[in-house]
Amino acid sequence: MSIALIVILIVTASLILGPLAMMRPDPVQKQKESLRLLARASGVHYSIRNLPKQADEQQAPEPSPVYFLPPSETQNTSSWMLLRTSYEHEIHFLGRWAWQGGARANSAELEVLNNRLQTLPESVRAISAGGKGVCVYWDEKGGEPTLKQILDLIDALKQAV
Repeated sequence: MSIALIVILIVTASLILGPLAMMRPDPVQKQKESLRLLARASGVHYSIRNLPKQADEQQAPEPSPVYFLPPSETQNTSSWMLLRTSYEHEIHFLGRWAWQGGARANSAELEVLNNRLQTLPESVRAISAGGKGVCVYWDEKGGEPTLKQILDLIDALKQAV
């Protein structure tokens, strides 16, 4: 065999196997997919949605992963949203959560929020309920323990709606 033939075979194999190796998901992508499958097994859906821009932000935030239960037919269509702020203020709900718009949670939902918001990790960016269902905007950090907290919160808010 000549050296040229060996080089051609190596280059050809690299051109075929290189793109295939790049298409394999990395460990972070595998973990996120695992979390999404666990949520789906619990009846919770997943999508990517935009968060509204807050007063202290120069530009709109990047789209965020959302874990949600679709709205039921009997669910009220008025929607409320709580956004985690980067600073604490006395007008915010529980210090660091700002209401978006004029709608507010009902008393049962407020009780759930009072009991659970303080224990949520920083990776939970927002919570909403209403016309789009019960939603938790989460950066998918913290693994299965955080997912369990989120699923419990979604279930508790769904019961309170």
